[in-house]
Amino acid sequence: MIEAVHRSAASGSSPEAVAYAARTDREAPASAGVIVQVMVQPETAGVMFTRHPVSGAEQVVIEATRGLGDSVVAGTVTPEAYLVDGAHVQVARHRGGQLLTSAQALALAALGRDIESLFGRPQDIEWAIAGEDIRVLQARPITTAPSTARPVRATSGDILLTGIAAGPGTAVGPARIIGSLDDFARFRPDDVLVCRTTSPAWTPLLARACAVVTETGGMLAHAAIVAREFGIPAVLAAAGAMTTLTEGRLVRVDGTHGHVGTATGNTGRN
Repeated sequence: MIEAVHRSAASGSSPEAVAYAARTDREAPASAGVIVQVMVQPETAGVMFTRHPVSGAEQVVIEATRGLGDSVVAGTVTPEAYLVDGAHVQVARHRGGQLLTSAQALALAALGRDIESLFGRPQDIEWAIAGEDIRVLQARPITTAPSTARPVRATSGDILLTGIAAGPGTAVGPARIIGSLDDFARFRPDDVLVCRTTSPAWTPLLARACAVVTETGGMLAHAAIVAREFGIPAVLAAAGAMTTLTEGRLVRVDGTHGHVGTATGNTGRN
């Protein structure tokens, strides 16, 4: 336990944290506070944003999976998604069975709004449901405002892949298929990062990418949140991306509409 606390406290000076801080014009902390909590063994868990992270609509966005919610944060699963608008619940995406009842989704949304009211700004909340209890594991401010850029037209040309529109904007660049840390040396500035998912260790690549496309994940996953912070288009849960997008092929990533298509002409972002 003592070793884990020291490791966590020193994590602010890791290469990933330093790269993230530099890209977002923040100062990486030399040390951090460490919270030790009782482990919750939930039936369902996930992430909730009290404002839509892409459109800015006053909707609560909830993403859920069975068991622990770390897979939602990491983007290693494509979670179920719910939009709560007032007293209306929309199942935006499900994976073979609805994990949350409408009553549970409304209860989560109400709790999220209370937390937002308490802190005075929209919140990014990790939650878990164990038995009849809803547990709040973490709450922090949403780190990006919705894009105010001029809306872009849907992807022109052939659409190769469709996924979740997770980071608004468009970008054109060569696809770089990255399977593991061993492939990092092949990645060049303004490449399109194509991978199964990302983790904090991948932040240096996201800082250099013009866009990101993943095979799994949701709108509230690590890759999507960091992409929005860095202002790069993101399309997540694009099944088969690592095989459909061949190495070096010039592609257009439309993170507003969730499309990846063929491209010609100059590279860059809009």
